[in-house]
Amino acid sequence: MTALACLGENPAAALRLICFPHSGGQPGMFRRWVAGLAPDVEVWGATLPGRATRVSEPFARQWSPLVAEITDAVLDQVPGPVALFGHSLGALLAFEVGRALTLAGRAPEHLVVSARATPATPYPLTLPDGDEELIDAVDRVYQGIPAALRDSPELLRLFAPVLRADLELAVSYVFRPGPPLSCPITALGGTDDPTVSEAELSAWRRHTSGAFASARFPGGHFYLDAAERPVLDTLWRCLAPRHALTRSSS
Repeated sequence: MTALACLGENPAAALRLICFPHSGGQPGMFRRWVAGLAPDVEVWGATLPGRATRVSEPFARQWSPLVAEITDAVLDQVPGPVALFGHSLGALLAFEVGRALTLAGRAPEHLVVSARATPATPYPLTLPDGDEELIDAVDRVYQGIPAALRDSPELLRLFAPVLRADLELAVSYVFRPGPPLSCPITALGGTDDPTVSEAELSAWRRHTSGAFASARFPGGHFYLDAAERPVLDTLWRCLAPRHALTRSSS
């Protein structure tokens, strides 16, 4: 199955926004953005191996093949100008795909990173061996494990391997110094996220030779849910200028 899927077709869109979820996340988390960014932006989601439509595939264990696969999918499947959005682990993946697209001669129009310190910053969590201990550790640091999932042994049994594979991918990431991106970067975060400070968000500035902006919203690591409307407004404002997009005042 393909690594990318359009979450809501919008042929008249001036820009395609490709979204990368956090560890254990699914691209469907961005489906609500389709209406929020229409009609100017068409929303796409990236699906990593081992979940959703790719559940029969082995998990990604290495960065280079994963980045190459997604980059090829963008080049082959996504028409017109593209921008990239990534949350947490997804921010690193969006950054690396942005680098690869630039080398391929199709640099993204914008990179938006969320809830992640710069690529040179090591992953902040040591992964326990047991699944229950892993869930506890992740919930303690990120406060992102829903109660309904924690209370269901069956759901945890299905979710834990996906989460562990993604976290192992995050831990294994090694930043390779190189030229900064030419596209603008916008760094977003939650005011109560213990893993990413305002200074760490601002440090993304060094990874672009273009414009840079940062913004924080009320909430923790998973501020996107509670702050959805202001986040979408921010996304639209940072994507609009280069494409003369229009938006109602509602």
